[in-house]
Amino acid sequence: MSDEMDNIKNEAKETMDEVREEAREVVEEVKAAVKGETLDTADTVGGAGYRANDNSSNGLAVASLVLGIISLVCAFLGWGAILGLATGIAGTVLGAKARKISQTGMATAGFVCSLIGLICSAAALLCVIACAGTLGALGVLGAHA
Repeated sequence: MSDEMDNIKNEAKETMDEVREEAREVVEEVKAAVKGETLDTADTVGGAGYRANDNSSNGLAVASLVLGIISLVCAFLGWGAILGLATGIAGTVLGAKARKISQTGMATAGFVCSLIGLICSAAALLCVIACAGTLGALGVLGAHA
């Protein structure tokens, strides 16, 4: 029983030493990143091969791009431009956040597409309201007397 306890203690000590070493490496990487320097293992967590910040698939940028495309499509759907306004605003906000995180082409494309969708949806909604107002004034819409 004593040998078994000693083995467990030794394994725990070895594991703690490994964890401390990994923590030291991560702290060095963070310090280097704050200073703007690059270490050999600066793009991995603890040098273990796991990417600390992978900008190739920025979820905010993808969401912004999808919302921008939806906004553009909704601009041509009459009263659906209301949905286009909502998705355009959300996409623009997400695109701006994505551009702050990383200046990737996907983030810029999402921001621009959402902004264009927002503008087109606003213009389309104004046209729909104007047309509805004109038709209402002419007596085409509404109750018949």
